[in-house]
Amino acid sequence: MMEVQASAPGKLVLLGDYAVLEGAPALVMAVNRHARVRIAPLAGGMCEVTAPDLGLGPVRMQLGEDGAVTWQAAAADAERLRLVEQTLRGLAQDGLLPARGRGFALHLDTSGFFDQVGGGREKLGLGSSAALTVALASAMAVFAGRGAATANRRVWLERLLQLHRDFQGGQGSGVDVAASLVGGLISYRLEAGGHPRFDPLAWPAGVHPLFVWTGTSASTAGFLGRLAQWRKTHASQYDGHMRELGAIATAAIEAARGGRAGEFVEGAARYADALALFGAACGLEIFSAPHRQLAALARECGTGYKPCGAGGGDFGVVFAQEPAALARAQSRIAQAGFRCVPLAVDDYGLSLEYKSF
Repeated sequence: MMEVQASAPGKLVLLGDYAVLEGAPALVMAVNRHARVRIAPLAGGMCEVTAPDLGLGPVRMQLGEDGAVTWQAAAADAERLRLVEQTLRGLAQDGLLPARGRGFALHLDTSGFFDQVGGGREKLGLGSSAALTVALASAMAVFAGRGAATANRRVWLERLLQLHRDFQGGQGSGVDVAASLVGGLISYRLEAGGHPRFDPLAWPAGVHPLFVWTGTSASTAGFLGRLAQWRKTHASQYDGHMRELGAIATAAIEAARGGRAGEFVEGAARYADALALFGAACGLEIFSAPHRQLAALARECGTGYKPCGAGGGDFGVVFAQEPAALARAQSRIAQAGFRCVPLAVDDYGLSLEYKSF
């Protein structure tokens, strides 16, 4: 018998937001907040899931050979575990589930994506569903005795990407999945046929970041759905914005790769300006009121600012070359009531541990 533990980090998209959907490169950073999964044998052939951050558990279930889940729970509770169900069904297609009749207890921990704020609990938009998909699928493959499937991360990424897309209704570039699996700072893009490619980068020396929580969550899926509708009637306008965003992202990422701090910071500022124009054109409030206020504060302090990912809420990032300018921005931002969250690069990505007994 075997017990398996897995963890996978969250992410922040620093450049390439939206343009990555059309084959442009994105710069994404794995962050030191983790989803954790533990799978242990359970006697009797039954399976159960505990998810304290959802207020659930243990929730019992039966697992069919095709990965179909029969929950012994209220419909509302089963819906909250849809990611688990979707992942198990997808793994079954590749024979990556335990043999029928082999019960297990599955424990999901996403507490790293929450912070205690003002006596309450606040969820941070750092890609928890992608991180949980990576950790859950990888741990389950090892528990099933198919750990070799996870060994080649470039190959395993393709399978994880499909699992997470199925959960998201086919949306998304997979940049969050790649960051959770690979870790570090990576350049990520979709090549012909939708195949993901990633290349590790070193953080550019002389670039100092500050990560700011806007205080509100945003729905990436909702933004992408609205964008798809706008694109149908504004195809040429959409293509023009994507070309511009893609060109800026490509140049800025190359500057980062070459350690050209000034070019990178200037490129990030140009990307933010182009992103604001794109949002105004398609009717998406990428630069929501909090983002606009943060951008103004950063500009007053001689630093750059842009939303991370889809925008609308969640995180923004301040880029500076001078530590003193960054310190001024941090002070002004805190005085305005925003919270700077101390995030760091997670260099390792997916981590797997197991023990036999």
